[in-house]
Amino acid sequence: MTSVDLADRRELLDRLEQYYDAVPRSGARVEDFGPLSLFIREGQGWPFYARPTLGWSGSVSAADVNRVRARQRELGIPESFEWVAETAPALRAAVEQAGLAVHEHPLMVLGPDVPAPALPEPADGVVVRTVGPDDPVLPSALAVPHLAFAESGTGGGAAGLAELGEVVRGRAGDGSVKRAVARILAGLTCVAAAVEDNTAVLGGRAEDASTSGRRIAGARPVAWWG
Repeated sequence: MTSVDLADRRELLDRLEQYYDAVPRSGARVEDFGPLSLFIREGQGWPFYARPTLGWSGSVSAADVNRVRARQRELGIPESFEWVAETAPALRAAVEQAGLAVHEHPLMVLGPDVPAPALPEPADGVVVRTVGPDDPVLPSALAVPHLAFAESGTGGGAAGLAELGEVVRGRAGDGSVKRAVARILAGLTCVAAAVEDNTAVLGGRAEDASTSGRRIAGARPVAWWG
């Protein structure tokens, strides 16, 4: 973590935990496994995961992890777990003892007192804007992440607009756009994109936890893909 005073770190981690617990609940049911909570997608869409139970202060073991894994196998969903290392430091050992591999990803935080960096002007013909529920750009804004993550690494990929068009057409009947529209109308999701020639070449979305009954000030991550 950077740009955050150590005195504020605990408060920040607590806010993040509340956010991570609240956001999936708008599209999932939750099963309680003591130290772990399993989020189960209701309806079609990307499958969820298990994560530490909000407010749990006890221990967690490989047996706890295996109980959740057995339920995930029963449901036919990925045996996946997500957590913040600083908040649940003991979970890594339990997960590894259960036989799973752990992949670490940095959690980047911009402190509230750090000025936002100056942004370069968009390239000619590119407009950065929010995408509404009836916007014809929405399908490509939702498809960009699938194309971006299809290639490993963090460098620019070889895929271009032709491949993006194929992804959009391939997802036309899977209900993903319809679900996104419903979430936008309900105030659960905000989509933004860099648009060129009526196609999103960069896309991102923010998931709002406030409509789940928990207003989490200052914890609204946005993911960008392109």
